[in-house]
Amino acid sequence: MNRFGSRSFSLRLLTAAICCISTACSNQSALTLADLPTATAASTEEPVSAPPELISVDLTTLVQSYQQALASQPDPQIRTQIRLRLADLEMERLEQHQADNPEVSVGFASAVQHYQTLAKESPRDDYILYRLARARAMDGEMPGALQALERIAQGAPESPFMGEVLFRRGEAAFNRKEYSAAAQDFRALLEKGESPFSDNARYMLAWSEFKSSDYRRSTEIFLESLDILQQRASEAELPLGQKRLREDSLRGLALNFSYLGGAEAIESFNPDGKPRGYQHLLYSALGNWYREKELFRNSADTYLAFVKHYPNSTEAPSLHLQAIETLQNGGLHDEVLPTKREFVQRYGIRSEYWQQAETSQREALAQSLRPWLEELAQFDHARAQELAQLATKAPANKSKQKQQLKAQSRKAYLAAAELYRQFSQTFPQDPRTPPMVFLMAECLEQAGDYAGAWRAYSQVAWEYQDKKHGAEAGYAAILSSAQVHKETPGQDAEQKILWLDRNIEASLKFAQSWPQDKRALPVQLSAADKLLQQSRFAEAIAAAQAADKWQPPAYKAQQLNIAMILAHSHFSLKDYMAAEEAYTRALNIQPKDSHLREDTRKQLQLSIYRQAELALAQPALTEDGREIPSEEALRHLLRIRESGRSEIAATAQYDAINYLMELQQWQRASAELADFRSFYPAHQLAPTLAAKAVVIFEALKMPAAAAGELLQLAQNDPDREVRRQSLFLAAESLQKAGEYQGAIESYRNYNKLWPKPAEQRLEAQYQLVQLYAQTNQPNKQNYWLQQLAKNSEKSPRGRYLSAYSQSALAEQSYEKFASLKLHLPLKTSLANKKRAMKTTVADYRKVLELEIAEFTTQANFRLAEVYRQLSHDLMESQRPKNLNDLELEQYEILLEEQAFPFEEKAIELHQANIQRTSDGIYDDWVKRSFASLGELLPARYKKPEATLEWSHALH
Repeated sequence: MNRFGSRSFSLRLLTAAICCISTACSNQSALTLADLPTATAASTEEPVSAPPELISVDLTTLVQSYQQALASQPDPQIRTQIRLRLADLEMERLEQHQADNPEVSVGFASAVQHYQTLAKESPRDDYILYRLARARAMDGEMPGALQALERIAQGAPESPFMGEVLFRRGEAAFNRKEYSAAAQDFRALLEKGESPFSDNARYMLAWSEFKSSDYRRSTEIFLESLDILQQRASEAELPLGQKRLREDSLRGLALNFSYLGGAEAIESFNPDGKPRGYQHLLYSALGNWYREKELFRNSADTYLAFVKHYPNSTEAPSLHLQAIETLQNGGLHDEVLPTKREFVQRYGIRSEYWQQAETSQREALAQSLRPWLEELAQFDHARAQELAQLATKAPANKSKQKQQLKAQSRKAYLAAAELYRQFSQTFPQDPRTPPMVFLMAECLEQAGDYAGAWRAYSQVAWEYQDKKHGAEAGYAAILSSAQVHKETPGQDAEQKILWLDRNIEASLKFAQSWPQDKRALPVQLSAADKLLQQSRFAEAIAAAQAADKWQPPAYKAQQLNIAMILAHSHFSLKDYMAAEEAYTRALNIQPKDSHLREDTRKQLQLSIYRQAELALAQPALTEDGREIPSEEALRHLLRIRESGRSEIAATAQYDAINYLMELQQWQRASAELADFRSFYPAHQLAPTLAAKAVVIFEALKMPAAAAGELLQLAQNDPDREVRRQSLFLAAESLQKAGEYQGAIESYRNYNKLWPKPAEQRLEAQYQLVQLYAQTNQPNKQNYWLQQLAKNSEKSPRGRYLSAYSQSALAEQSYEKFASLKLHLPLKTSLANKKRAMKTTVADYRKVLELEIAEFTTQANFRLAEVYRQLSHDLMESQRPKNLNDLELEQYEILLEEQAFPFEEKAIELHQANIQRTSDGIYDDWVKRSFASLGELLPARYKKPEATLEWSHALH
């Protein structure tokens, strides 16, 4: 076994490595060499494995074996190795004893003695010097330990123990507050590369720079140390010593950052401007340090600075929580609520952070959000109420202040509502959610957001079905939706209808959910009424019927409301029978003095009237296939008056009269007409009944009664045409009834009042002619004949009546002419006769001028007869008595000479008259002309008539 192999064999029985030192901060004492574990000797050779049986050998037995070997070994080199091994075993024994008896102070002088002896013999043996340094350190002799290490540095700078030498020397310099020297050794050690001492050396170097007031350099080294540990393993996986080193480094960094300006300095050390994976630990360490120093504001600001820089980081909520806790602990109560509010805004359910967070993160956040959402909501709610009270109490002359307070109160209510809403959405299953939503609804209502309040109240009432607040919430939902409907502008019809629908829905739900609530029935009725207003008649009926079955039953006013809703709805749906029933019920409930009574009766009668209209739409059929009004329709129309004599009843009865007339039930029509006039004398339709009465009376063959109605029309009807025609018809009816004087008076009035139309007036004059003839009043008859004769109407009827009257007047002239007898003295009587003839001829000439065939033949006949008559009368005239035969003969000849021209004229006129047969005219006057010609010219005209041949010739 060579030296290094023997040394390795010896060292393998010792502790395998030197653990990292856990040095405290600058205000703590550094550990000594005695506190360090055994270091592992470095060797370029592969270490020799210890025999397995050595592990179980008793230490005392082993020492005895080595002592025996030493006594029997003559080789100096081997003896030195055995002595070194015995020194190591002694050191091991003492360390074991110390470990077994920690309360006892164990001396290491015996081990020191062994190593000192060996060091004297081998002054450059770095291993022996190292073991000597350790033994002295364990025995509390630090100067001697350092002296031994210094000897290694001077004598064996390449020794594998040089790293520990530099570390221990630097540590000693640090303890002596020689920080520059300490930093130099620590830096030299680190320049050699990684070693078991690198972590501690880097740590101590950072502290050395700190003690030298180079805080930035110190910070960089601390961060380098943390970067290495971060790369090595996660925090949870680091060994305990490295965990402690990490924690102490963070504390050192906290000190540095505090000297460099606080939290804002942290970001200046980011590599490439990017944060480290443990960035939050830097802020947390600084915040914790401030908190330990009771700089609570600085501590909270530090935590929140990280939140500001890294709002979406996983650690941001945790540091935010630390800030809140710090403010609470520091008594900074005015800042606690705003910071909690910021937490809710940053991490609550509305935040982007929450949306991107995983389930576990949300669950963690929820633990803090739960109490704070409620706390903040209650705070804002209370503040809103307080501001509202202040606004109410503000003097009237402080209107601006009043408005500001109201605005602030509304803003606080809305803030509270939003927090209540977030609680409900964050914790939908929480038993506190329903009351929170109820409070949210109240806040929204107070803020004037009635639409939002309706949603929240509805949620409490019907989604949560909250037992405590459900009914109140349901009723509030009704009120809030009604308020939205009220405030919605009229031009926004769609929204207005939407909110009315929501109000109705809420009302029906409320009544259904809490039927025993005293507000349930009124709410049900209100919904039914609004359904009616919306023309949702079937739904209105259903709602009203449900109210009608309510228990306890509705009181009288409510029953009336139910009946009216049912009645109006049934009426609108054209179920007039049901409507009649409901209106009848409403009428029976209403007080006698109710102002609604008349309207209800009107609707009742209108319901019956509509039933009549439906029956009229299905008419009955007569045997010949004609459609006639059914008896059912008449029954409906006539029973309307049973509920009162009203406008509708009058209209219905009037319609019934018309239908009775159509059915020709004249007697019933007459009775109903009389009844109508009895009850509705001033009705606007009353004047029109006269015309109907005329028809009825005429059908009943009561012309006098018909005339009476017509005279009323002639006098009272607003239509002048009706008045005109009625007067004429009245005259005709009177004439028909034999009441000639009344007829004459009516025709005379007509002639006087109605000059136009002219033909109708001429007819009246014509009837006067007839009536005066019937009543034997020739003078008056002639008067009207003369009026007719001189009319200037050019129409066929006008000319006919003119010809008729002129012919009648001519006939009177003819009769007068014919009645005159020729007597002596002939000259005088003949002159009178000729004058009468001249008048007659002139009158008939007027008839001929009118060229009316019927009267032309008569006029021609009469003219011929005038001449014939004069000829005849001359021949038959009285002869003078004193004439002799010759004189008489001569007198006869003179008479013949006088008569002959007249006879010739008569023949000429009769022949002209009979010529009209060529025009197809063969009336009585033509026939009479033939007869006269037969007498005047018998040879020519005294032949039997061949009527058939003549008739055939005409065709």
